[in-house]
Amino acid sequence: MMGLSRSKSWILFVSISLSLGFSACSGKSVKQPSYSEEIQMRKPDPSKVSEGQGMRLSEALKKSISTETMTPERMRLIAFIQKAQAKKKGRSDDKTYAQCQKLFKNAPECSFVKSDWIATLFDDEDELDASETEVALKASQRASSGKMNKQAKKVHSKVVSHLLSQLKQGKIEKVQGQIEGDYYRSLKTFKEWSPELDLLVKNVQASSTCVDPELYAYLGLKSEEFFPNEERIKISTALYSKADQCYINSPLNKYVQLVRFRLGLISVVQKNCDQAQAVFTRLAKMGPSDYSSRALYWNAYCARMEEKKDEFLASFDELFRMNPLGYHTLSINNGDSILISNISKPIDPIVKTRTQKDGQLNHWIRLIEDFDRVHDDRSVYLLLTPVRKTPEFLMKLEPGVRLYLATFAYRSKDMISLFRMLDSVFRTQSEYVVDSTLRLFYPLRHVEKILAGAKKVNPLLIASLIRQESAFQDLAYSRVGAVGLMQLMPATAKLVERKVKRKDLMKPEVNIRIGIRYFEGLVDRYNGDVELALAAYNAGAEVVDRWQKRYPTKNRLLFLDLIPFAETRNYVTLIGRNYYWYSKIYAEQMKKDSGIAQSNETEFRGLKSQ
Repeated sequence: MMGLSRSKSWILFVSISLSLGFSACSGKSVKQPSYSEEIQMRKPDPSKVSEGQGMRLSEALKKSISTETMTPERMRLIAFIQKAQAKKKGRSDDKTYAQCQKLFKNAPECSFVKSDWIATLFDDEDELDASETEVALKASQRASSGKMNKQAKKVHSKVVSHLLSQLKQGKIEKVQGQIEGDYYRSLKTFKEWSPELDLLVKNVQASSTCVDPELYAYLGLKSEEFFPNEERIKISTALYSKADQCYINSPLNKYVQLVRFRLGLISVVQKNCDQAQAVFTRLAKMGPSDYSSRALYWNAYCARMEEKKDEFLASFDELFRMNPLGYHTLSINNGDSILISNISKPIDPIVKTRTQKDGQLNHWIRLIEDFDRVHDDRSVYLLLTPVRKTPEFLMKLEPGVRLYLATFAYRSKDMISLFRMLDSVFRTQSEYVVDSTLRLFYPLRHVEKILAGAKKVNPLLIASLIRQESAFQDLAYSRVGAVGLMQLMPATAKLVERKVKRKDLMKPEVNIRIGIRYFEGLVDRYNGDVELALAAYNAGAEVVDRWQKRYPTKNRLLFLDLIPFAETRNYVTLIGRNYYWYSKIYAEQMKKDSGIAQSNETEFRGLKSQ
């Protein structure tokens, strides 16, 4: 009965959109063109990355490969830097730096004993400004996420209460002391749609000036909580449309990006491709964001629906350039990759050990080499900090240099840096997507433990999940208390094994066993639908059940993109991407290791032609 009601509501939703004069996408029942031949022509030539002379990736992966001789003087410098790092809290940076300069004849590497050494790797003022802006943004986010002392929290709670009182009266002005996220905190107190919310919406819409884009975003999302009610659909659409037009020439603003993304998706649901493409184009012009790949996908989707071949291929080209391995890139090509044949080719790429762009960066690279040579993984990890904290930093380096640095991350078991460096290489030059680099990007670990636990789901799906949850780091833990390879909350683990303790979850065999049992229970709950099970693993089953009632599910990728939690949106599609590549790289190996053919192949409906 509930499903029938939702279906009727969404049919009415589309009917309303047509009655308002929107030009809908083609309603043809014939199969839409795939343009597969034209897509296949875009395949890059992987042989280029292995042409010529130089150190090969296979060589660079070997332990203690270095490009320069380690002299006694160099050994003393390395030892000094190691000691300085160990005692950094107890000594003045300036004093240690001056001592290093004196002892080692102003060696450039002395700058790495300073606490702000990362700044020395940025020689462009704009980049430093961007980094400082990012720090300020993170500070603001920490404040808005509730990380305050008790007195500050008490004061701030009064601000939120005052804001809520104002909103209930339909007042749209910000209140003194309001910070980012307070609109969300206030609006989440409404459990039902009320006349107070109707008044607030009316005043926002009637305002002769543009209100804060954060208010448009959270008020629109609050209305979405009551989809598929047709009145709530009209309200969200109207709020997003006004925000889109209000900030038509807006610089980068995450709330304007959010409302454009929601408006574009609702337009796709309404089969209003003209509006969807216009909105997604404005979104793309705002610069790279969490929505970029999705905006390009839906532009391509609409172009194919309208049989606009040139527009489709232009969107595909940009989508492939931006994210060659991604879920949306796979989906637009009927669930496959034009790079898949590279897996069967024995290509050993040439790495580049030094950059031509910045001499200071070469001192950094050599220092990483030297710490690797003396088996100091901790110092290698510390030196790779810019890669983890400021991924944009990688764009300062040529792809071959990034690939070389990835080998040090691999040996020091810094999987986050490894994945980020390889991802940046692939996004810059997809020619590097070959068997040897993919196996680094998609490592397969704890195979025996996974095989022992996976009874109902494909073991490679579990590997895909572990890669996303913990990057195969046994002792991983999150700020909310999730621990281990499969990032289990202790309370959740106790639902599976009542007597398990938190410390037990740090053991790979325990974590994998309990994690698989819990996940397989979710797969059963959703009748084998792994995308819904993955969403529930991340966000909780009750939340996913609400989303199913709220949004249409027939077009699976549209449903996944409509998920209002960015973390869950990304989580499901990233694991789907992981599974595609894991299954292509390791299917035969897993068949051999398990001794049986994999009968439990995993279906990701979002990868099918919609």
